[in-house]
Amino acid sequence: METSTLRWILIIVGIVIVGSIFLFGNPDKKRKPKASRKVKEDMLQRQEPTLDSTPGETEELDEAADPAGQGELAIGDTEPVPRPAPIPRKPAGPPPDKITTLFLLANDNHIINGAELLQAAVNTGMEFGDMNIFHRVPEGSERPVFSLANAAKPGHFERDEWNTFETTGVALFMALPGPVNALDAWDSMLATARRMSEILNAELLDEERGHFTRQREAQVREEMREYDRRQS
Repeated sequence: METSTLRWILIIVGIVIVGSIFLFGNPDKKRKPKASRKVKEDMLQRQEPTLDSTPGETEELDEAADPAGQGELAIGDTEPVPRPAPIPRKPAGPPPDKITTLFLLANDNHIINGAELLQAAVNTGMEFGDMNIFHRVPEGSERPVFSLANAAKPGHFERDEWNTFETTGVALFMALPGPVNALDAWDSMLATARRMSEILNAELLDEERGHFTRQREAQVREEMREYDRRQS
């Protein structure tokens, strides 16, 4: 798969995960209360020398403030090693014109485990590959028609942890332009999502995590037709 395609897939996965945090992710952790102003003032007063301090205590405070002494290097100190200049990255290429996403949310507090997900992927013709996610790649092409990622953080799957893997949902997404025309890609992704929803006992949701209705299906199909007309 082309490097630019991989980078955009990574970016798209990030967008999908950020967009589904409130549905699949963990709630925000409570922030620790900040120390009160009085506590901070007490701490500062303890650190400042008083008139009753002895000369020895004052010298210790001075040494703590300036551990280097007269600015001389201690024995054994070496000059910092210069870091090599960063290697410039190649540009990721132009961004996709359009990204279309579908979500599958496990029903009735059901948890999707690794064995179920692998079986669903195999039965729907998807392959595990680049970026540690699943792809539908047409024969003779290196670009995926659409891909499937974990809808919960970190978004990808661990190849050697299928026996312990669990998630509450997954996301299918396609980026346009792709290796096939938009309408064919959409029909293929929707059919795959519906089949996987049956296998995984999961609910099919639209890109806004709402119920995927026939009205929304018709709207997306018209959007795909219009996109194909503009590309022709």
